[in-house]
Formats: sequence, C-alpha cells, structure tokens
Amino acid sequence: MRNPEIVTLGYGFIADMHIKAAREAGIKTVGVSGHNGDKAVQFANKHDVSHATDDWKQLIDTTTADLVVVCTPNYLHYEQTIYALQQGKNVLVEKPAAMNTTQMIEMMSVARSQDRLLAVGHMWRYHPEVIALRDVISKGDLGTIVRTHGYGVHAHWGPAGWFVDKALAGGGALIDMGIHAIDTARFLLGDPQPVRVQATLGFGKYGDYDVDDDGIVTVDWDNGVCSIIESGWWQPKLRGLEAETEVMGTSGFRKIWPDMPPVPKGYNHCETEMYARQIQDVVTCISSGATPACSAEVGFTALDIVEKAYKAAGA
Repeated sequence: MRNPEIVTLGYGFIADMHIKAAREAGIKTVGVSGHNGDKAVQFANKHDVSHATDDWKQLIDTTTADLVVVCTPNYLHYEQTIYALQQGKNVLVEKPAAMNTTQMIEMMSVARSQDRLLAVGHMWRYHPEVIALRDVISKGDLGTIVRTHGYGVHAHWGPAGWFVDKALAGGGALIDMGIHAIDTARFLLGDPQPVRVQATLGFGKYGDYDVDDDGIVTVDWDNGVCSIIESGWWQPKLRGLEAETEVMGTSGFRKIWPDMPPVPKGYNHCETEMYARQIQDVVTCISSGATPACSAEVGFTALDIVEKAYKAAGA
C-alpha cells in the first residue's frame, strides 16, 4: 500500500502549515495550485512538491491524491470544495468552511451524494492541552460547568487584503479568529448544540474597512452552559492566546494555558503538531469510514454560530 498523498489549493501561510504537518505525519504533498503560477512553483520548490500550477481545476482533475486541502481565501472555499467533491475527491477545507451556512449545507449534501469525506480545519481539537482539559471536564473533576470564556484575538496587529473585505471574507475578526474560540469551547463541553446566540460587535474600530475588528459573543448551549467569546484584531492587550479558554465549574476552575509573561510581537503558538494530528485523523478516516474530530458537522455548527452572531449584532 502506498503512503497517503495530498494536494493543496493555495500557497499562503496556512498551506505552508498543512504541508509541514503532512510531512510530519508521513503524508506526501504531490501538488500545489495558486492564482500566480510563478509563486506556486516557488512554493512547490520550497516544499519539494513535484507539481505546481495556476489551474486548480486541472490539479483536481489529474491528481490521484487521497485528499484535497483547500487553503484559499474564504470566498473560494465553496466553489473549490464542491468541484473537488464532484470529481470524487475527499476534502479538508480550512475554516470557515464557507461564506454562509446555505453554502455549507450544499457542500455537505454533495459529500454525502458522492460518498466522500468532507472535513473542516478546526485544528485546536487536536491540541494535547485542549484534549486534556476536555477529559478533566468529562470526568466531572470541575463539577457542573457553569460557563466558559474564550479568546480569538490579535494584539497589536491584524490582517489586510481580502481578510478585511466582507465580500471576500464573509466577515472580520469573528469569522477569522472568534470561530476558533467558539469551536474550542464546544469541543471542551462535549459538542453541545447552541440554543441562543447574542453578540455585540465593533466595525472599523482600528482600520478603514467594512468588517468587525472587535466583539463579544455569548452562546447558550443545550447543556445549560454559557460560553463567552472575545474576538478582535489590533487589540491593545492580549488577554488570552488564540483559542485559550477558561472553564468555570461548581467545583473548580481551569484554563487551557497557564498565566504567562507578555507575549512578544509576532509570537505564534499554532504548532504544526495539532495540524499533523488533524490531517492524520482525516486520512485515517478516509480509509476506515469513521468520522474525524473535525467533521463537516463541526464546521457547520461553528459557522452557524458565527452567522447567528452577525445577525444578532445587526451586521
């Protein structure tokens, strides 16, 4: 049996993370596509990938890889995922899986009709410390959980380009960063369903754009827990690392990462290990027929909460 193989659509930061993670997991990347052919070739050469093209459809049509990893801007996720599934490919699409839940419902429907696996990049579900805290909660060590408080924030910096264009990104800091904290809280709590979503969002607080860069979201779950999520870019203080979550129970308190000194500018704690565990899980589930921890349902629920938060905030 040959070793598993992937191709990536996109050659940015997140594609770089996925290829490094795949290598760490013993999975070979055999193709890369991007809108700029020269940059795609440079990216492929950097990672010793044999094929690079500016035609993503051609890459999907010709590859025999086990998995297509979609790492392009948000507005392309729907079209590229649908096409790959229709060509009989399994897909891991970066979060947010789509621009809205209507698109996501169709993506899930096509995956079912084609009998293909569709997964969404919610990699914090694979972080050892997140898993450890989930185990503590499930064993009842903290008593009955009352609330959680999570963070999806950039301090002293924020993205540019398509990230700050609603037509291309679907939203701002909430759909970019807050979605990680939302899904992490849900995972920690055993994947409950949301019953009420409220939000207060700030738009253009730190820049000249039409998307949110500051916000508070509250999610009431069907298990009686309330989750508070902070999202933002360019914040003056980092109160919690990306996906950091505090958990308050009737018998105790825990948070994913302990208190730490001020985070240096440009610090990145998104390690390749959790990406490697994620892609290994997805590839294993392709063979076994099992459902990965980062399933399409997981991606749908996270996007559904984000969509409801924007609606609640009047966006």
